[in-house]
Amino acid sequence: MKLENFKNGYDVTLGSSLAKGETNDCAVRAFANAFNITYDTAHQFAADKFERKTRKGVKGMFITLSQLGFATFDLFQDSLFPERKTYSIHPLKRNNKRIGIINTDYTHKVVNHTVKTFCSKFNKGTYILTVNNHALTIKDGVIIDNPNYKFTGYRRIVESACEIK
Repeated sequence: MKLENFKNGYDVTLGSSLAKGETNDCAVRAFANAFNITYDTAHQFAADKFERKTRKGVKGMFITLSQLGFATFDLFQDSLFPERKTYSIHPLKRNNKRIGIINTDYTHKVVNHTVKTFCSKFNKGTYILTVNNHALTIKDGVIIDNPNYKFTGYRRIVESACEIK
């Protein structure tokens, strides 16, 4: 099966010399795609807020995003019209339970959403998802992820999710 609502998450790395030497940067690409910022700005955000080292992944992403609550970025700072943009971050949970990732269509047992079912249920808005050792973005029902997940990535189990507003 091939996902029709899929976009290459690597598009955000185009033009970035910093991205050429990077590995384990799925969280950086997820930030760049979710917050509509450049790869280099997202790289700095991950280094500052998540203490991410070069070519190393992000640890405790959901917990840190939940604690942040918002993210502010200075855009076009080298231009004549600099802009500051603030996004609020809302973890999908209620009463310390991650109810947003539970697929309520299953009534006989409790199961988490897969990427596909999450995308179909939460098809409006922007979300950063974590799956097993990986992060991706869903924007208005379009999955933004590594190109190799276009065919098999929809089956992965969602571990946590945050809505970006």
